[in-house]
Amino acid sequence: MSFQEKSNLAMTVIFALVYGSYFYTVIPPALDTGGSVEAVKGLLLGAVIFLVAGGIVGHILIVMLAPNEPDTADERDKFIEMRADARTSYILGFCAITAVGMALFEANPFWIAHVLLGGLVIGEIAKGVLRAVDYRQGV
Repeated sequence: MSFQEKSNLAMTVIFALVYGSYFYTVIPPALDTGGSVEAVKGLLLGAVIFLVAGGIVGHILIVMLAPNEPDTADERDKFIEMRADARTSYILGFCAITAVGMALFEANPFWIAHVLLGGLVIGEIAKGVLRAVDYRQGV
């Protein structure tokens, strides 16, 4: 496994764990109460901090386990990245258009923000999975 492949795998797992737990914690109570942006600011900040810290720790571990492995992306890595970006951009686009529609109908700002955040998160996780598939199957 190359450094890029290990990095992709680590960040995909970290994204899924951090934001999976965030949405698991935030959405069920919001369905009952209607949701409030003010009530989840701390949790969202905590999710971002855990994401950054997890990424740093994950990459340190990757480098420690294979210190002589080059960490530069080659043409194959760049192609896999570009291909995954192209295929997952539709997810973010759909969620952005949905959020704009919700704003036009004056929906709760909590739900607008979480549709956008959900689009970003689902897009990143899907991108990581597609990259992993491309690395394993070969491109």
